[in-house]
Amino acid sequence: MNTKLKNLVMGSVIATSLALSASSVLAHDYWHWSEQQRRWDRRADLRSDYRDLAQARRQLEYDRAHHANRRVIARDLDRIRDIENDIRQDRQAFNYRR
Repeated sequence: MNTKLKNLVMGSVIATSLALSASSVLAHDYWHWSEQQRRWDRRADLRSDYRDLAQARRQLEYDRAHHANRRVIARDLDRIRDIENDIRQDRQAFNYRR
């Protein structure tokens, strides 16, 4: 009985430590510690916007290289402007919270 209890306790300690280490890695990826505010800020939205912007620029270059019509290129440019506006708004909101 003692051995089963020890195994159960040790197993739960190991499982808890693994879960805590995994959650800290995830928190580091999506959250940023603000020294001025002494709190965590979410940065995943801004990072996602930058990825979308890079993809939209690649699409524009692809369409230009393959001689797409003016409407397709205009749509690509509008998408890039929209993403840039989203980034600008996210940055302003982040700076406003500081």
